[in-house]
Amino acid sequence: MSHIFVRQVLGEKKRFADRDWWYDFRSFSRTFDESSVKKYSLATLTHFSKITKAWTDELNSEWLCRVYFSAKMVLSASLMLNSLEYAEDRNLRISSSYFEYYAIQSTLRAVLFTSPLSKWADGGLLKLPHKTSINAVCDIIARLDKDFSKRLKSHILNLKAFRELISYRAPSSGDSFAKVEFDMELIELCQLLSEIAQVQSELLEVSLLKNAPGKSYAFLDEYIEQACHTEIEGHSFWDDEDQYRLDYLRRKHPWPTNIIHIMSEGHVEDFFGAWLPREDEQGEDKDAFNPDMNWGVIFDVP
Repeated sequence: MSHIFVRQVLGEKKRFADRDWWYDFRSFSRTFDESSVKKYSLATLTHFSKITKAWTDELNSEWLCRVYFSAKMVLSASLMLNSLEYAEDRNLRISSSYFEYYAIQSTLRAVLFTSPLSKWADGGLLKLPHKTSINAVCDIIARLDKDFSKRLKSHILNLKAFRELISYRAPSSGDSFAKVEFDMELIELCQLLSEIAQVQSELLEVSLLKNAPGKSYAFLDEYIEQACHTEIEGHSFWDDEDQYRLDYLRRKHPWPTNIIHIMSEGHVEDFFGAWLPREDEQGEDKDAFNPDMNWGVIFDVP
């Protein structure tokens, strides 16, 4: 029995925009009106139906990886935001632009990975340039609110420019430059993007249950390898923890589910715990950054 099955049995759905959702939204339902969400949901389901009606072992494997990576991007953004708070409390402002931008970029990627409009491209989706992901996700959000999407894009590009200014130009004026104003605080915006990713993952699940029910599909090794192996500048990296988590899914629940359900308590704990001080560095430093604080800053992680 998987943790996913247990959470589905014990979970309770919430009603919004004439549809039942596993997730109790904090920002999504406040930002977009119900009529827009209804249209967006129906359009997204139409796109998903073209995929799920032709479901194969390959598609099953691809979307398992995509939802899993979306979940990791939500966790990554949460870690970035908590790191930002820690840094700013200690006046480490030179790192703020990095944490701000990459928290947003992580949640953008969570949206992109769960969108039926984006292509896997043999794992190439995981490596898309930042500008491409910004454009693609803002196009997705434009389906909900064009004006909001336009303002959001300007804001994210401003954060990107500010991060590059600090990193590459080392301004003598420090971080005194004005930023583009936006009508959402950073935490609420990351929360919203994470919830859009959750929405898309739930709509995928709905489409699968309608168009490919009661069948057994494989989680192919080549996709697990694409998810666990990264090569950058000729250097190769293999993530044993990802392999362990994906192998668990292959054995216990080889079928895509939504983001909140694919997260296990053990994975969340280990993800943040990986950034605890190393044993040989802990000592008695009570002021060290503690990644085990405020896991749910933007998402209701288990």
